[in-house]
Amino acid sequence: MNKKQRMEAVFNMQEPDVMPVFPRVMAQAIFDMGWNLPDVSTQTELDVEKVIEAFRNNIIKYDYDLCFGTYMDHGFGVPTLGGVLEIPDKFGVSVSIKVPPIRQREDWKDVQKKLPLDPLKHDRMPDALKILKAICKEFADTHPVAPAYYTGICAANILFRAVSELTLDCVEDPEFVDEICRAATDFSIDWARAQYEAGCNTVFYLGDHFGTELISPKMGERFILPHVAKFVEVIQKEFGQKVFMHIHGNMKRPKAFALLERLVKEAGVAGLHLDENHDAAWIRENIVEKLGVPGALIVHGPDPIASGPVEKIEKVVKETVEIGGPGGCVLMGPSCQILPSTPGEHFKAWVDATHKYGTYPIGK
Repeated sequence: MNKKQRMEAVFNMQEPDVMPVFPRVMAQAIFDMGWNLPDVSTQTELDVEKVIEAFRNNIIKYDYDLCFGTYMDHGFGVPTLGGVLEIPDKFGVSVSIKVPPIRQREDWKDVQKKLPLDPLKHDRMPDALKILKAICKEFADTHPVAPAYYTGICAANILFRAVSELTLDCVEDPEFVDEICRAATDFSIDWARAQYEAGCNTVFYLGDHFGTELISPKMGERFILPHVAKFVEVIQKEFGQKVFMHIHGNMKRPKAFALLERLVKEAGVAGLHLDENHDAAWIRENIVEKLGVPGALIVHGPDPIASGPVEKIEKVVKETVEIGGPGGCVLMGPSCQILPSTPGEHFKAWVDATHKYGTYPIGK
């Protein structure tokens, strides 16, 4: 199988030839070139040629399976709405939102006047799409190139409002949160369309860092679930693709797991990437077998991909694959994104060990 066929097998609930690896590369591709983020990004522009070089190099050098085709961070659209990005000049540090567009709830009226955002026109998105088109042209015949973004309250946090204020809003003014979640989801759908039109060819990778860590499962039913359902419907109807969702929080607790069930059974999420709270045996039993969707196996515990050494990475990957891999329907992933500061030697060891021990049939 090529890498694209390998991913298709997983999402068809089959065994591939080799377990795929999805590193969720974001800033790591930039740092791996010896650059810092100001070398490739301003508030409103990306260095298209440099970022193409970084992602081409990353895909070839590390030989993983599910790719991002462009640089991504949490700041797309923010400057246009009146916010300010923090673009750090230190190695291994990601972009953050220095000044969010909504500092006080009253700011929402002014922000609304700047909506809708147009991915073809506003700040760094046109450059990101140029990069994506170039990477898809080179790799999409054999590699699955995934579009990505967020929706619901997570998108509202990234676009509009800081975490501390937004979590308080959930209690004090939930109708306001409903409104900004709807607006953020509308943008996420437009941004998804632009990425598919630029050449993406596989599942949509949908992130949510609120999960059950920053809000309760009950709040998740209000501020996450309906927006994911709307998003999934668009992706399926317009592009014939599935949604692979990353969500934070300990989902072993009954109310949290009930939210996962609703995301799969009601919203239509077709695969789940959880965090380091969930070991390979739990993923196999609860995501693959109980919910009937593919899952990402996480190298459990403190992240050895970043810290190493290589011998430990290979040992932990072997154990993880042997426990969670038999029967297929899984891929290997990091607990969130591969950390921007991850040494290349460790990254390569993780991918190679997964492909080495994840050759099917596993354990025979």
